[in-house]
Amino acid sequence: MRSRKSLMAVCALLGAVGCSAASADQPLAAADNAFGFKLIKQLAKDWPARNISISPYSAATVLHMVGNGAAGKTKTEMQQVLETAALSSAAVNAANKHIAQLLTSNSANVILSTANAVWYRPDTGINPAFISANRQFYGATVEALNFADPHAADIINAWASDKTQGRIRRMADGMSDPEHTRLFLADAIYFKGKWAKQFDVKETKDRAFHLRGGEKRIPMMLQSARLEYREKSGYQAVRLPYDGNNLAMYVFLPSGSSSPENIVATLSGSWQREIKSKFASQEGTIVLPRFKIEFSVELTQPLQSLGMRAAFNASAADFSGIAPGLFISAARQKTFIEVNEEGTEAAAVTGIGVSLTALRPHAEPFQMIVDRPFLFLIEDQQTGTILIMGVVFDPTPA
Repeated sequence: MRSRKSLMAVCALLGAVGCSAASADQPLAAADNAFGFKLIKQLAKDWPARNISISPYSAATVLHMVGNGAAGKTKTEMQQVLETAALSSAAVNAANKHIAQLLTSNSANVILSTANAVWYRPDTGINPAFISANRQFYGATVEALNFADPHAADIINAWASDKTQGRIRRMADGMSDPEHTRLFLADAIYFKGKWAKQFDVKETKDRAFHLRGGEKRIPMMLQSARLEYREKSGYQAVRLPYDGNNLAMYVFLPSGSSSPENIVATLSGSWQREIKSKFASQEGTIVLPRFKIEFSVELTQPLQSLGMRAAFNASAADFSGIAPGLFISAARQKTFIEVNEEGTEAAAVTGIGVSLTALRPHAEPFQMIVDRPFLFLIEDQQTGTILIMGVVFDPTPA
């Protein structure tokens, strides 16, 4: 797989016409991001005042993979929830392949990798075209697996742990049924990056963080620098770049009269055009808590709440492009993120079980003290893909 630098060099040599494929990725990245905002909005509703971290990219990717076998109402609902109704299956597949190539990075200061896999029960009679599409466009490894074997979950778990440097463990426990599971699909993403300008450990001090219903003193980092910043009624926001400046974390601090949930609602549908483009370079100070979130969520109910119902209904699902009589019986995502003075480490794995029926004007320096619940997201600038997003209510939960 080509590195990001290699692809950028090729683009520079070929010019805009030769790299037109990159622009074709934008509709899919926008769709995946819109899906991510809808999903985290639903999770924030289902899990009020709970630390949440998700990977829109990982969840969307594995749903695109299984969507290659969907038909009829099942496919229509999946496209509507994933915001891809205007895109052909061929366009979605091709864009996924190109985005994955662009995301790959393995330098001294930034590591970013993705992986996909499909495990199938040998006697299922899976449509060869479904396997071919997931191999060709998603680089998926495809292996036969006897789900009745007590160690079947251990095989999937080992893959997930390996692809996330040990950060995601026990991913598949309880997700498969020894009698009915026919297929299991998974996507993994791993990121580790150092800040372009690291926080000075000597500046980290215990400060008050205002919880909902109290406060606690926690270690908070401080940095004064020229950063991309935006202030609007309802929030302050800053872009914190990682080494190389392509990947960055955006932190949104709600005003006293707002909340992370309100910001999620604001960003949904307007992130690229109305929000991201309005950041401007400005001197200022950011105070940010160190935090770590490990989050696991069953996605079946949230996806159904968003409108993806037929896929999970044993009597209504149509995955005839995979094999007759299948439905999605389980969907789960596990994420890990840790933010400190040096940088960020993040990982996510999403699994799906398929069963048988089944330069700008000068501004005054800003001060942004993130001392209350906030929203964050990590975006790949080259593709516009949001890799991880979350809301933090308590940076140091007991």
